Amino acid sequence: KPERKAPNFPLDLAFGGAPSVNG
Repeated sequence: KPERKAPNFPLDLAFGGAPSVNG
């Protein structure tokens, strides 16, 4: 899982703690 600083951290949690692709 690539670590990306996405502004939508709530969505990242929905992805299992993985940064969302919107990042």
